[in-house]
Amino acid sequence: MLDCGLNPGGFTVKYEDYLQSIEISIEPSAGATSDNFDCIRGAAGNEIVTFEDGEMFAAYMDFAAELARPDMMVMYEGRLKEAGLWEGFPVREDYGSLEEYAEALEVHAGMKPGSALRVSGDGILLDPPSASHNYPDFAERYANLLSVVAYAATKDRVNFGFIGNERVAE
Repeated sequence: MLDCGLNPGGFTVKYEDYLQSIEISIEPSAGATSDNFDCIRGAAGNEIVTFEDGEMFAAYMDFAAELARPDMMVMYEGRLKEAGLWEGFPVREDYGSLEEYAEALEVHAGMKPGSALRVSGDGILLDPPSASHNYPDFAERYANLLSVVAYAATKDRVNFGFIGNERVAE
């Protein structure tokens, strides 16, 4: 980290049991800027890097995600081809709203529109069935949907998240 231009005493490097990994925690006093990101990532390797400053952490995560984006696109494309979902993939620009696009993604994955995806703000959320439903084919039904949405989110930079399974069975 010193070779990356960070100030001594402005970061810690230690093994964290709860992460089962080494965490490199960078404080504002380290003087890191976005110009240091490439060096930090290279020095950190596969270890976890966090920034105490939330904006810097978000910027670093965006940087890392953008570096991983080409590999992710290849992986998702392969999965879609394997599942027979590559041809006719919905194009974001063909839909006037994010809601319409989310519905098109569901249909493309073989699901009913509005059955699993919800739009909140500028993002698409997976809203799984409540715990009171028994879906023996859950994995099969949702694996394709997750592949479709993951590809769309990566390709079109659409925010994607999950609504948790904390629903109470009725």
